[in-house]
Amino acid sequence: MTTIAETVGAISSGDVASLEALGIPELPTEREELRRHLLDAIARIRPILEADAEANDAAETLAWPSVVALYREGLLSLKVPHELGGPEVDPHLYLELCDELSYINPSAGWCAFINSTSAALLGAFLPDAGAERVFPSGRMPIASGALIPRGAAAPVEGGWQVSGQWPFASGSAHSSWLLAGFRIMRDGAPGPEHMVMAAAIEDVQFVDNWQVMGLKGTGSRDFVLTDHFVAEDMAFDLLTTDPRKGGPMFWLGRPGFVTPDHAAFALGVARRALDEIAMQAGSYQRGYLTSPIAQRGALQHDLGKCDQQLRAARALCREALDEAWEFCRRGERPDLERQLRLRGACAYATDVACQIATTAFRYGGGNAIYNDRVLQRSMRDINAAAQHFMVNTSAYDNLGQFRLGMSNVNPMG
Repeated sequence: MTTIAETVGAISSGDVASLEALGIPELPTEREELRRHLLDAIARIRPILEADAEANDAAETLAWPSVVALYREGLLSLKVPHELGGPEVDPHLYLELCDELSYINPSAGWCAFINSTSAALLGAFLPDAGAERVFPSGRMPIASGALIPRGAAAPVEGGWQVSGQWPFASGSAHSSWLLAGFRIMRDGAPGPEHMVMAAAIEDVQFVDNWQVMGLKGTGSRDFVLTDHFVAEDMAFDLLTTDPRKGGPMFWLGRPGFVTPDHAAFALGVARRALDEIAMQAGSYQRGYLTSPIAQRGALQHDLGKCDQQLRAARALCREALDEAWEFCRRGERPDLERQLRLRGACAYATDVACQIATTAFRYGGGNAIYNDRVLQRSMRDINAAAQHFMVNTSAYDNLGQFRLGMSNVNPMG
């Protein structure tokens, strides 16, 4: 395989089709060997991901060297089923890998999980004919999109005519396919289905509206489709379709399938902020102090407490995944309680991460406020991530309703 630097130099910036034509390397199949290989790959590309941090923010999307590095190492297709040439990593390994990527560069970690999850959903749930279009001749696509059903569809012969505008298409600037959620309109009202379609990147119109305070480098802009024909084999019902490809992971359902994504991001960003302030504390002096802030009892207390909170959040996420995994191994979707606990664990990890990043930032003093500083980026990015619906406080409300024995509790309510 050519080196990342050679690939970056050989392909024009943004030429996703040529990048996909190169493909990804054949990856180990044994779990521990695969884990070691992918962690080594992350370590190899770490200098690229770190060097691109400011360029990502300036361009409002991932810089091309980072895209090439992530794709060529198989890190934008971590969940893709084995049948389609992907590594199909299990949830615990996925949690570890995305945690590490988010630790190095939050925007890169965010895009890696968005692209991996999007491609995996298309590969596992589209009808065979549609999957063959997205994965032609074993080619590994880069996918993005928005599952939220912001589209309205009119039934037509052979499929649907869809129009809509979808927000937060992270990683779309380097994608070739987009997912888009839609409702089927009947007698002027949306039906109960939560349909998800695949649209080729050349068919969508983008809105230049990603000017934000955090996660700047993710390129999470809106996209628009107007009277776009979607064939029946290019869409599936997110709520009822059983996986057509892939193993136990694809039975996690929603929100379970994306729990490791958001949890890993939060854990990685928090861990980086904690490590950063610990590293600085031995030499940094604030104001008129003559000794480093590491000598302050308040910092020592908060650092120890944050360490324990982070470990507890990670353990909770692993416990929730373990409980759900027992259902998946039997070819069943986790029950309501397990889905509620998955989302609750994810929300809790994000809350803890926000607290840790903010605490570290406050101790960082004036040196932390510059845009290129790790502590500032960590605080901005985790607080932006906390605005995602998946991790908002309704996760606790829903779990509380379940504990009170209320009926019709919706884990995504």
